[in-house]
Amino acid sequence: FIENVTGVRYEEINLEDTPILERDLLENKMGILDVKVIANKYNDIDIEMQVVKSEHIADRILWYWSKMYSASIERGKGYSSTKRAICILVADFRLENLKNIPNYHTIWNIRECKYSNIILTEKLEIHIIELEKLENMKALTIENKKLLDWCKFIKSPDSVEASIMKENEEIRKAKEELDKISQDAKERRLAELREKALMDEMAIRDSGYNEGHDDGKKEGKIEGRKETQIKIAKKMLNEKFTIEKISELTGLSVEEIEKINIEKAKMLLDSGLA
Repeated sequence: FIENVTGVRYEEINLEDTPILERDLLENKMGILDVKVIANKYNDIDIEMQVVKSEHIADRILWYWSKMYSASIERGKGYSSTKRAICILVADFRLENLKNIPNYHTIWNIRECKYSNIILTEKLEIHIIELEKLENMKALTIENKKLLDWCKFIKSPDSVEASIMKENEEIRKAKEELDKISQDAKERRLAELREKALMDEMAIRDSGYNEGHDDGKKEGKIEGRKETQIKIAKKMLNEKFTIEKISELTGLSVEEIEKINIEKAKMLLDSGLA
């Protein structure tokens, strides 16, 4: 998938065990998947999949890129030691700033205004994939069919054409792995919690909180998200998830989850059910 997005062949790709960055507590982690890989040792690649529409997604992806790039400089070495930083955003919505661009895949660099063919540095590269624009590809020249097939699979893995899996062994393997994961009871429960979180998030936005610019509406948005996070944390505690895992998936701190757990235990004691 990475090679099809960037157009570069990598001999070595290593997946990091930990997320690239700490998430802002105001962001709902249930709607975000963030993965970092190191390719050929000198390329840091951040892949972010965003399900819920975000008003400031372009600013955020650039901020993630800047943190990743600045963190790549080696102690005691000069700026030349920085790695190439590539961000790949897969969005299940259309970005407002890109509404006049029909292509589902756009590539962004730092270029000179009058000489746009000249790139200032190859160490900055941002790829944006808008899954809702896939339907437009029927009327366009398809330059990268493999990438298009990957995006179709990501958009709707259960309805991907058999011909795609026959032609692309990597997508077939990905589908087999996805089917294997979906058969696990705990993973299914986690998927249900993610879906519930997304529905709650969209309900908050539909109520008008996300479009408000006054202090009252902003406060309502924050309170609504916090309430959603707490509800999900309580359900995950009932499902015996670890506090660390709950913190990772909800954005709540370990201290906040421990407090919720203590309050839950007190309620059980008071009701005589413990």
